[in-house]
Amino acid sequence: MNNNLTGEIHSTVKLTPLKITLIYMLVGLFYILFSDQLIAVFVENLTTVFYLETIKGCFYVLVTGLMLYALIGRGFSELYRSEERLRKSEKRFRDLVENLLTGISIIQDGQIVYQNQEQERFFGPLPRSSKLKDFKNIHPDDIENVQEFNLDISSGKMQTLDMDFRLYVPDKINNEVDMKWIYCRATLTEYRGKKAILANTMDITRTKEMEHLLRIQDKMTSLGRVTAGIAHEIRNPLSGINIYLNALEKIYDKRESLEKVKGILGKIQSASIKIESVIRRVMDFSKPNEPKLVLIDINNPVTEAVNLSGVTLRKKGIEIEKSLADNLPLCQADPAMIEEVILNLINNADDAMQDMSEGKKIEITSSIEKNRILVTVSDSGPGVPSVMKDQVFDPFYSTKSSGTGIGLSIAHRIITDHGGSLNMSESGWGGAEFRIELPIMKGIGDP
Repeated sequence: MNNNLTGEIHSTVKLTPLKITLIYMLVGLFYILFSDQLIAVFVENLTTVFYLETIKGCFYVLVTGLMLYALIGRGFSELYRSEERLRKSEKRFRDLVENLLTGISIIQDGQIVYQNQEQERFFGPLPRSSKLKDFKNIHPDDIENVQEFNLDISSGKMQTLDMDFRLYVPDKINNEVDMKWIYCRATLTEYRGKKAILANTMDITRTKEMEHLLRIQDKMTSLGRVTAGIAHEIRNPLSGINIYLNALEKIYDKRESLEKVKGILGKIQSASIKIESVIRRVMDFSKPNEPKLVLIDINNPVTEAVNLSGVTLRKKGIEIEKSLADNLPLCQADPAMIEEVILNLINNADDAMQDMSEGKKIEITSSIEKNRILVTVSDSGPGVPSVMKDQVFDPFYSTKSSGTGIGLSIAHRIITDHGGSLNMSESGWGGAEFRIELPIMKGIGDP
């Protein structure tokens, strides 16, 4: 809007002298060409001619003066109105900028040449140098990132740059220093004909605090689920052990045969092994082994997993299909862990179809997509309800009454530790499809 008003003023200033000049030339040309001829035709007395010439000159001066007054007055009136509109527009724009909740400043030659009220609240009044160069109010953990941010935007390496950092802001009311999270966007621009940096800052402290609280809430929810899961898994075998111990006590009192004692001890041992298994799985989830990365063809551990489970699956009437791409680029992975993940996904598909009498299928594929190795395990089971899809990788979450909910969590952790991702969607048969994506070794498979 300001640009339109400025252009209007410039146009008025340029056109007014041109109009005046043209009118003056036309009137003068008319006077020269026609006035004397008209007088000579109608008047023969020289004295009368003299008076008429005088009157003609006065008339010419009067007419041109009035025309000049009208044109100049109109031009300057337009100029004044345009300037008034420009002033009002600038005032509206300044009021808008000054009352924004976003801090705005313009930096030239390392100095803040303009800032609005919100920016002054963060960094203090002018004159001052750029606080992002001083670093004294920046959180120590963020100084390096802010230095890099400042260098990239000041050198012109980046046209626009965004970052968030922590800033210590004096609280004059409580006479203390508050730490604020600041989101900053810097853009290269021009100000009064010189290169400058336009900086926009926003206080995102409350947003960060909410994110922190949500993370804590998620952790507490997971902790509660883990605790409930452990209690559920251990309670049954512990109850069994207590029952068996009571039985042993009765056998001892009655001096019954040692065969019964041996059988009960075996059951106690079985319950103990189950408890140990639960604890071991929990420990594997909480402190997983670091993957021993080597260059492998992903098809090798996938094939091993299929071979290990193939016989069992066929006995259960499950048709297993394998479609592995040839000549896949190598990737860095732990073959034993990848085999464990595939076995886990196959067993998960097996469990999902245990109540089906026919049409039980599992398909395993491998391919390359967008410079990443892709492995999918799909089944024709009932699938997972959409409301539960976001929870299937949570520890101790299971849709099966007999499931522990640890397997998929461990699989997800293993793939994440490989720098990849494990996601679930619906398969072409309406069941579940687990999609593993792993990065290709750097330098391999690049176009």
